[in-house]
Amino acid sequence: MTNDNLTVFMHIPKTGGTTLNDIFRKQYLFGEIFDHDSLKGIVKTIDKVTTEEKKNINAVAGHYFYGIHQHFQKSYTYFTMMREPIDRVLSAYYFLQNYPGYERVKNMSLEEFVLQEPEANNMQTKLVSGQTLNPSLEKAKENLRTFKAVGITELFNESLFLFKKEFDWKNIYYKKQNITKSRRQKQEIPASDINLIRKHNALDLELYEFAKQLFFQKLNTLTIDERKELQKFKEQQK
Repeated sequence: MTNDNLTVFMHIPKTGGTTLNDIFRKQYLFGEIFDHDSLKGIVKTIDKVTTEEKKNINAVAGHYFYGIHQHFQKSYTYFTMMREPIDRVLSAYYFLQNYPGYERVKNMSLEEFVLQEPEANNMQTKLVSGQTLNPSLEKAKENLRTFKAVGITELFNESLFLFKKEFDWKNIYYKKQNITKSRRQKQEIPASDINLIRKHNALDLELYEFAKQLFFQKLNTLTIDERKELQKFKEQQK
């Protein structure tokens, strides 16, 4: 169905986005959403999508930097999920050790991962700002203010409920996907490594706090009936 609106899900790695993307895709018909491989079952990059196909695309999802909307002649809105940066880096480290294409990470120490891999350095600020090399925290905040909704991984059910409300989603029940197994918890990691992650994610730490402010502003607008509905949803997802 052709329309003039585009909804972009900026999927930041290791923020619960795989589970969220599965829910997001259910809201659209085949061919209406572009997320790397959803067009005719063929893996495509955005520059390979034809003008005719773009007319039918109403949603985009993926590890895209802010600015993917510029490939479409449509009005647009973004949403994303953000995660506490130290937890996100730890999750990425253990996940990528067994992920195809990242074999090099298998033999890396956590310190080496933080010092060498882009995944471990202010990744959330890079994506939200749309700037790969020298991401601007202020630009990221400016962009985030325009997002229709910002979710928080640690409050996944509450975030999902807000997305449902903002975008009029239907079925939002889920099973968690892409969970990193056999990983050490934050409290088990040496303080020196935690401090190194903190140093290399200073922008992300500040952006995450800003994202939480935006999140709670929306959450606090829920009516009494909506709060009851949210509580019921959370109980059903246990």
